[in-house]
Amino acid sequence: MLKIRKTNRLFSAVMFFCLIFPTTIYALSDDGQEVSPADKQKIFEKLKELSKDTYAIIATVNQEKQLVMLKEKILVDGTVTMQKPNMFRWEMVRPGKSITVIDGEEMTVYTPESKEAQVYSLSDNTMARTSMKFFSTTMWGSTTEMEKRFTVKTFRKEGEIVLKLTPLSKMVGKYLSSIIIYYDEDTGLPHGFEMITPKSDKTVTRLSNIKINPDIKPDVFKLKLPEDVWVTNHSDRSQNGIE
Repeated sequence: MLKIRKTNRLFSAVMFFCLIFPTTIYALSDDGQEVSPADKQKIFEKLKELSKDTYAIIATVNQEKQLVMLKEKILVDGTVTMQKPNMFRWEMVRPGKSITVIDGEEMTVYTPESKEAQVYSLSDNTMARTSMKFFSTTMWGSTTEMEKRFTVKTFRKEGEIVLKLTPLSKMVGKYLSSIIIYYDEDTGLPHGFEMITPKSDKTVTRLSNIKINPDIKPDVFKLKLPEDVWVTNHSDRSQNGIE
């Protein structure tokens, strides 16, 4: 039972990550060259070295979701702000407005049009905490942590380092076939993710206009909800949100 719970937490985190996170994708074709184990280790060390001085980024997000059951793609647009070690802000403007903020202690998902929000404590909520850990691991190139949960194959292609992650858990494998991550070989930062399910559903997100180590105001990761917002997942919180 404990193993199933941990598996479901990982899957929920991966799904959350892929729903909110940016990516720029090219198909991993047969001519992508898989590197040797020795070169793989050197690449991992290089990614870690390149990204060590990057503490924050701001970027434009464009995402496409192609679901087998739907004829048309779902398009998602917005901006993302990230800062080490665990700060995150994702503002979506299409198809509907929403703001997701992680401030190191809580994750808040706010939908202005419906005046609703969900607030999750990172310490008390496993999905929120695991989502944040997965995000940090992938964003800042913690490949050792990736290999605890995934089989990681490494490729070189046209100036990119491409990691293909296949879940080790059979339970997660029922819902997730693979995640492909594209790292810029010059910056060591990921600029693409692709999630594929066994049903051939695909989520592709694009990250552009990337600014590295920009000036970020302290209140960017503090979301103050309006007084009339209903926090739908907290029965013990008042209808005016969070103090």
